[in-house]
Amino acid sequence: MNSPLERARVLDAEMQLQRAWLELSLRDLSSAARASPWAQLQPLRLGLSLFRYRSLWLAAGSLLVSLFRRHAHKEKS
Repeated sequence: MNSPLERARVLDAEMQLQRAWLELSLRDLSSAARASPWAQLQPLRLGLSLFRYRSLWLAAGSLLVSLFRRHAHKEKS
């Protein structure tokens, strides 16, 4: 069974990941809004910019996999 300290650490890591993702998204939004005079192309550019952060996608994926493994391990015990 997971200890409260371990659960708190996982939640803290998850919140830090979400905060970093939001900061990067906000930075992209604000820079795209300032740089692009083409309002029609801005949603496309924004959608493509989200795929730029491969390391965040990998970090989020590994966090989800580890949470799933812990949950599956807890169910076996």
